[in-house]
Amino acid sequence: MNRIAAAILGGYLFASSAAVLLSAFNGPGSDAMLGGALLGLALYAPAIIWAFVTGTTRRAWAGLLGTSFAFAVLTAVVGASS
Repeated sequence: MNRIAAAILGGYLFASSAAVLLSAFNGPGSDAMLGGALLGLALYAPAIIWAFVTGTTRRAWAGLLGTSFAFAVLTAVVGASS
């Protein structure tokens, strides 16, 4: 049950933080947001698969939350520089 929560919630957090980061790299505008959202959606399925492929539930949570946090930090850096 915990792995399912990691796949759904952690995968969604991973995909949404990736979408925000990709939108920040593309600059302001609706095209950048649409492109980031589509690429983030494309990353949601591999995140779910990865949550079930990992050896432990703790590793699934750590991987998804760790990369989401890294994406958030990178988004803040990119947003501050522009």
